[in-house]
Amino acid sequence: MVANELINIIQRKWMKLRLEPIRVFCLHHVCEHFDADTMYPCDWMALDAFKKKISELRNQGYQFISLTVAYEHLKKDWFRRKKYAVLTFDDGYKSLNEVLPWLEEQQIPATLFINGKYLDGKSYRETSKEQYLTYDELFSLTNPLIEIGHHGWEHTVATEMTEEELLVSLQKNIEILSSHPRYIPFWAYTYGIHDKNSDVIIKHTNLIPILVAGSKNYQWKENIDRELM
Repeated sequence: MVANELINIIQRKWMKLRLEPIRVFCLHHVCEHFDADTMYPCDWMALDAFKKKISELRNQGYQFISLTVAYEHLKKDWFRRKKYAVLTFDDGYKSLNEVLPWLEEQQIPATLFINGKYLDGKSYRETSKEQYLTYDELFSLTNPLIEIGHHGWEHTVATEMTEEELLVSLQKNIEILSSHPRYIPFWAYTYGIHDKNSDVIIKHTNLIPILVAGSKNYQWKENIDRELM
């Protein structure tokens, strides 16, 4: 047992020596003003603060890449010393209309994880004041820098659904999003919460799972971890 633990420690240290981690960030609202009626403080980042953070990362030598490109690196890289970062946005809030033009101007890729139900312009999670991208707004985002992935039909924790409910949620979202020209088969777990049953269902749908776990990515494993910016 002690020998196995020692081998694992050596393997982890060797991995860190040869593989620079890819940082995958999780964001929600990035806009100029905070709206207490439609946003949670923990989900909001001021646009100026966001721009400053991007500048800091670039000064540290990070190159921004898409989630798809990052996934290929995580699968294939045996040696990686370049610093890569990925931006992802959950829920598909209308506040994306403020940050996406700036990201496109800066030539920075971004992945949007969408709850399909709220694209109708009248559905919402908790209060009728919440504002999401509409179907037309989402499907007008065709810039190659943008990728569109899954966050479930509704914003429901996977482990709080039955297997049938989770499968239906996935299938409904696939049906509405798969026709988007920038669609990618990635699924971001709500709050990063999952279990063995939900992982099995995700694999059956051929979606790639994404977590919010706050750890770094050295090489491909069962899930891709994200950290909050």
